[in-house]
Amino acid sequence: MDVLSSFFTPASIAVVGAADDPSKLRGKLLKLAKDSAYPGVVHAVHPRGGTIQGQAAYTSLSEIPGGAELVLVATPGATVPGVVREAVAAGAKAAVILSSGVDMADLTDAIGDSGLRYMGPNTEGYFDLAGIASTFAAVVEEALSQNRAAPRPGRKVSIVSQSGGLGFCLFGRGLSENLDFQSVITTGNEGDLESLDFVDHLLDQGESGVIVMFIEGLKNPARFASVAAKAADKGVPIVVMKVGRSEAGQRAAVSHTAHLTGADTAYDAVFDRYGVIRVFDMEEMLAAAAALARFPQGRVARAAVVSTSGGAGAWAADLLGAASIDVPVLSSQLQASLQEFIPEFGSPANPVDVTAQAVEAGGRPLVKVLERLQHSDEIDAIVVNMGLHKPGRVKALADLLGPLYAGATKPILFHSHILPHPENMAALAELGGQGFASFRGCASALSALNKHAAFLADWKARAPVLAPAAAAVCNDIAPGILNELQTRLLLSAYSIPVPANALVSDRAAALAQARGMGFPVVLKIQSPDIAHKTEAGGVALNIGESDVEAAFDRIMASAIAYAPDARIEGVLVQKMMPKGHEIVIGITRDPDFGPLVMLGSGGIYLEVLKDVVFAPPPISTEAAKTLIGRLKTAPILEGVRGEAAGDLDALAALISRVADLARAEDNIDQLDLNPVFVYPAGEGVVAVDALAVAGQPVGGGH
Repeated sequence: MDVLSSFFTPASIAVVGAADDPSKLRGKLLKLAKDSAYPGVVHAVHPRGGTIQGQAAYTSLSEIPGGAELVLVATPGATVPGVVREAVAAGAKAAVILSSGVDMADLTDAIGDSGLRYMGPNTEGYFDLAGIASTFAAVVEEALSQNRAAPRPGRKVSIVSQSGGLGFCLFGRGLSENLDFQSVITTGNEGDLESLDFVDHLLDQGESGVIVMFIEGLKNPARFASVAAKAADKGVPIVVMKVGRSEAGQRAAVSHTAHLTGADTAYDAVFDRYGVIRVFDMEEMLAAAAALARFPQGRVARAAVVSTSGGAGAWAADLLGAASIDVPVLSSQLQASLQEFIPEFGSPANPVDVTAQAVEAGGRPLVKVLERLQHSDEIDAIVVNMGLHKPGRVKALADLLGPLYAGATKPILFHSHILPHPENMAALAELGGQGFASFRGCASALSALNKHAAFLADWKARAPVLAPAAAAVCNDIAPGILNELQTRLLLSAYSIPVPANALVSDRAAALAQARGMGFPVVLKIQSPDIAHKTEAGGVALNIGESDVEAAFDRIMASAIAYAPDARIEGVLVQKMMPKGHEIVIGITRDPDFGPLVMLGSGGIYLEVLKDVVFAPPPISTEAAKTLIGRLKTAPILEGVRGEAAGDLDALAALISRVADLARAEDNIDQLDLNPVFVYPAGEGVVAVDALAVAGQPVGGGH
């Protein structure tokens, strides 16, 4: 969006409500704007005029010669619409509204069709480290008062947060952990511009190597896919903390920014589709950002732990293992190579216990071990544990570590089991490395690297998205449960295999149809008013020739007793299929992201283990196989203990066709294929029962 250049590179800035005292918020807003790297003029505006912070203040925006392109508003909420009217009249193009308690209808009226865009209300503003500080955040004042660190190896991080307090809190913590930042942007109540607008802008600018987001709820969820896809195309990882997993979290999010949080499963599914790394606390978030910004990018499945303490090495190995990062025993050849630099009472296995002597002896034995591991194809990353509590310890090793980092092809992470001195952690960053506060942080960092590398490989290899083979067949269907004929037409249009079946209205026709199919058969009541047939006594299984007519009478009577006013369309006679692995495939339509395809284990696995996964369409057959592999019961489908493997090719093809249905039939709110029987490899799959529910056509989705 070109309009965002008015926020980041305006010709001039005006601070409305500026104060003389820089310890007050409105005074700090003016001071930080003036102290930042912004090269233009920052005007002070206050109704009383006079001199503010050593410069003449204007009484109104209209007095500023040539006007101000960007206006920072920090006046009481009730006055904001009036200030914005004045800004529009003076030709301003952008506004940052830090005030709260603003009448939104009056604000919208004040802007009219002027084209002015704004951030907020109730925002803490933003800080472009190479440009403007449009905020009163204390951490920015601290950052501007300190000498700026020289550029360090690695990529820069940007923060986009709907919460001002958390956005600048992350910035402060990140500075203390030696991250290098491009921008910190907080969007507040998002009356106009939203977080995705700024992420999109950062991607276009191309200066941010990692983007960190704090999300309470997306203003325009349907847009997330295109922005995240742009990030994936550019290879820029997005790390997200999304609140609202719990009911309490959802209540808090609503009360804080008036955003309704979307269904958490939908966010997880969409994040997974576009390679967004979801985290759940600040340590995990900053560790992931540091690793993605600082280290070589690549898969990390195996790590070497190098430690001066045997106990610390074992602890690190446990936590890495819990994060699905293997700490393998090194080959005898590699162990022999490492043993050259390790005392006899150490260990070259893995964890590699180099003992304290490796550091105390000038550090050369330690670095030699790291060099050998760097050049080994047995591991993908190295976690180094050593005491970093004494100032100067890393600087003393700089001549050895510098070349190692300069030529590194694998991540080398440092951790200190003793409280580290900040000087040592900063020295690591200057060399291109990174120190982490905990072993869990190391695990989070490596896990993020692995996830992003795996995603990018899949993303680059993805097949082009094609339109569904079938045209929509349900556009004219009224809302409600589809009847048997409608359901059959829908499933047939997408080549979804079902058993032989026929709808009958009397007992004689039921017997005739059953004889034509062959026994045994299943009888099911058909009614748009009875969604759960079993509960109504409307299902009869394993029916032989002598029982068909009696079963017909029995389920008709049970259905009428269960729902006397139900519209009964008849009884479905269906060929009873042999048992296979039970799977459930469904569609649900999320209010934020549109259709999602659900895959789950059938029977007790669904009820007890809640073994389900979700993904937005489209889903290729290869992607469907990945989805199958995420089920807890996937090993059963793949064949265990002499059991035949299921027909995973047929199941993947079915999942892909259901995803096509979800894309094309935009008024199908729900679909349940339950159960789907998966037969041995080469023998196919069959959807034994189906329930489809139509809503109003809405469009959108992926």
